[in-house]
Amino acid sequence: MNEYKIFIDLSADIEGSFVKENDIEFIPMEYKIGEETKVSVFVESDEVMKEFYQAMKDGKVTATSQITPFKYVEYFTPFCEKNINILYLPLSSGLSQTYSSALLAKDELKDKYPNVKIEIVDTLSATSGIALLARIALDNKNKGLSIEDNAKVLADIVKRTSVNFFVEDLKYLKRGGRIKASTAFIAGALNIKPVLIINKEGKLETIAKKHGSKKAAGSLVERFNEMHDDNYKTVYISHADAIDMANFVKGKLEELNLGLDIKIVMISPIIGAHVGPGMVALCSISK
Repeated sequence: MNEYKIFIDLSADIEGSFVKENDIEFIPMEYKIGEETKVSVFVESDEVMKEFYQAMKDGKVTATSQITPFKYVEYFTPFCEKNINILYLPLSSGLSQTYSSALLAKDELKDKYPNVKIEIVDTLSATSGIALLARIALDNKNKGLSIEDNAKVLADIVKRTSVNFFVEDLKYLKRGGRIKASTAFIAGALNIKPVLIINKEGKLETIAKKHGSKKAAGSLVERFNEMHDDNYKTVYISHADAIDMANFVKGKLEELNLGLDIKIVMISPIIGAHVGPGMVALCSISK
């Protein structure tokens, strides 16, 4: 039995049309705006995203909820009952407990459905870094790779998935406990934009500090040009309601004349709640 489905969730910023056209399964996730809880059952539209970021700008507190092991069991069971194998690409274990929760669900389902294979690949990534992995997973599947071989290939590619980004305001990362309050205050006062990566452990790491958004955006492209694997032409620019800056990055990439397939997508509430409006990320596969 080699039939399997690829699963992602809202932390993978990817085109909804691509998900539908390629029969990729989407796991619902919850997020909050003020006191209102919303459930995303699919990739949110840009209109919904804009409303979300406007609410943040208006001062409403936003939050996210992790998927519990119970919910994973609930989502995976209908596929297990049909003997459909599962390949799931969750948010980095360095940023969330979703990977651990999915593993717990896998252990529970394994006893009840011993013939069903469930592969959970720790992406050590977020936003459109996961979108790139989903595209590679689909390509591998279409080439006839088994679910086990696909998972092995992805585990290797994970190490080369590059997510470089900057944020407009550090107060959201401060609120989540990912940076110190003093750092956020000084950066805001001096218009310093920290450039961050998701490192090899799947955690956030600051690699540079730039004065102003355009210099920060330019540094994303410089780093990309140094590290990009030319065998992977698809790159993503994901943004938190910052289309002008996303297009600025796209223009800088096009100046490199590398024949890139550049995708621009809006960042979901799951990631956006923690980075805030104005965040821009450049996601690619490195050497």
